[in-house]
Amino acid sequence: MAANEVATALMHRFVEPPASGGLRIPVFFTPDRGDDLPPTLSSTGDIRLAAAQHTIVVVLGDERMLRTLPNGTGDAWIEFVKGAIALAPLDSSPHHVLPVALDQEGFGLGDAIHILPATLATGVSASDAKDRRLAEVSFHIAARSIQLLEHGKVPAIAPDRMQAPVRIFLSHAKADLDKQHHDDPVRQVRNLLNELPVEQWFDAQQIATGQDFADAISAGIRDSSIMLAFQTDHYSSRPWCRREVLEAKRFGAHVLMVEALQSGEPRSFPYAGNVPTVRWQFRKDARVDAQRVIDRAVLEALRFKHNRAVLDSTAAPDEWVLPAAPEALTLAIACADLDHDKTFLYPDPPLGREELQVLQQLRPKARFLTPLSKVARWQRPASIDTIAVSISDSDDARKYGLSTEHFATLTDEIHLYLLLAGLKIAYGGALKGSFSGAPNFTVRLFELVRAYSKLAQGAEASPLEGAVLNVAPWPLRLDYGDAEWKLFAGKVADYEEGPRPDLPWGDDEVFPASAGARVLASDTPLRRYAWARGLTAMRSRIMALSQARLLTGGRLAGFAGLVPGVVEEAWLSLTLQKPLYVAGGFGGAARAVSDALLGIERLEFADAWSRQHIPDFDAARGFYAQGGGEFRSLAQMGKDIGACGTAGLVPALNNGLDEAENRELLASTDPQRIAWLVLTGLARL
Repeated sequence: MAANEVATALMHRFVEPPASGGLRIPVFFTPDRGDDLPPTLSSTGDIRLAAAQHTIVVVLGDERMLRTLPNGTGDAWIEFVKGAIALAPLDSSPHHVLPVALDQEGFGLGDAIHILPATLATGVSASDAKDRRLAEVSFHIAARSIQLLEHGKVPAIAPDRMQAPVRIFLSHAKADLDKQHHDDPVRQVRNLLNELPVEQWFDAQQIATGQDFADAISAGIRDSSIMLAFQTDHYSSRPWCRREVLEAKRFGAHVLMVEALQSGEPRSFPYAGNVPTVRWQFRKDARVDAQRVIDRAVLEALRFKHNRAVLDSTAAPDEWVLPAAPEALTLAIACADLDHDKTFLYPDPPLGREELQVLQQLRPKARFLTPLSKVARWQRPASIDTIAVSISDSDDARKYGLSTEHFATLTDEIHLYLLLAGLKIAYGGALKGSFSGAPNFTVRLFELVRAYSKLAQGAEASPLEGAVLNVAPWPLRLDYGDAEWKLFAGKVADYEEGPRPDLPWGDDEVFPASAGARVLASDTPLRRYAWARGLTAMRSRIMALSQARLLTGGRLAGFAGLVPGVVEEAWLSLTLQKPLYVAGGFGGAARAVSDALLGIERLEFADAWSRQHIPDFDAARGFYAQGGGEFRSLAQMGKDIGACGTAGLVPALNNGLDEAENRELLASTDPQRIAWLVLTGLARL
């Protein structure tokens, strides 16, 4: 459990919300097959190193992992680490393996030189000990990532040690050190850095006798991973502090401002803005503040490097990549020699209109774009305005290395791209909680519209007003009230009632009231049949209101009707030859549809499976003869989907993508790539 907690906490550090301006490193967990065995590591295995330009495999070792009796898997994990290190050797491989000992037994992973010592702190609370361990592991992952992005490998300058992975330039006012306070920020950070595998550039030590001061400062800034600028009461009044900030921006270096003001300053240095800031909180234990600052500095250095690498890989030939948002100083110093009609590509989120207007006054012919603002410029075909999304939590996400939070965050980003591209999203999800612990994707869509409306303005996208169409299924909508109607505040979505199926029974007969509340559970054969009819009617209505459909995730068990919703929606799209996009990399029902299209057998597409996993399956199916409607089983739908796939993905999916693009979409877990493939296909339609 400890390793799982650490892994989840690390995921939150490296995967921040979309368009937040934070770090967005793709993170996956070990695929969970229920046997505790390590993943396979090969070009077709669970972990494919070459799936990215650089991959880091972090093995969190503890007593449970290394257990060998009675049926432990410790030996298998030891062999896995040995084999992984052999595939990603130091000083040559573009990938890296980092074994981590979370407890003393974790050192049994092997004699690899990069196993980290466990943080076995004494005299601190359990919570503080956890925080320290997390910070230590996070630091080493981030540091190795920076090395891969800088050098294309993790260098080793000697068999028993590594080159310092991070170089931090400390920009400070000498007056702050002259006070000789033991708890001043600069001294505390320096002392802690001396305990870490970090190179720090500090002018009192790094300038050699006879070396030109200005040249030495410039070289130190240029070669650093990040500059830590300590904004104290004295900082802005010191010429060399101001010069160091200007030099950093001239060289395109990254700056993290440590806000440590006590009394204030008569004039803030104007060019110290447009950078991330962390506050020195002057805690009783100054070491805690120092740890926070260093932790943030390393993550910021990684964000800067990662931003540049990602944008470089996607930039058009005429686009100039900036790893941070532009400012007037960027254009005046760092980009002064560039053509005035240049296109600048910088990381999300887009700048607000008020800032862009200033930049446009300086460079009237220039364009300033981010990945999201490029999406906003996508030319929507006149015949396409609404895309239906088929999504619910993926009940086998762990099998594909994802947690529930992973899945929700990644799909949020896909939906955000579709919204900013000017598409309306049609979805038939509930406005109430359904499955315990599962995200409510209807509410998430509403919150996306609410949260990113201002961003849409900055990206010059269409307004997000009414950007979601919620078709509420019968019978669930019978119980809607004030709590549900409040969710539509701010015109975030339009509402339409899903059709009521033609049944020989009234609502009160099928779903009677009990203790003042209507019973809507599908806990009898009749009610399950009624739910199946209502959900099919809702899905058919959405088909009529939309021009294409995207599948992601989806439950294969635990639903209210007689077939998984994502499967039925896929079947409807294929039957009517409506454009269909299948993102199967997140598992769930979308993966089952993907496998069926590719001719891969799935146990779910059989009546025996339905009888085992769907309560009252045969009895509920029998009501079709009495109550009406046309029943198609999961087995029949699987057979029909497979038959469509035999002719090839292009004619089956009818989505504007070619065979290779569709196969990429079936397996992809990259939200930006998934969104771009959907938009590419729609544009061709």
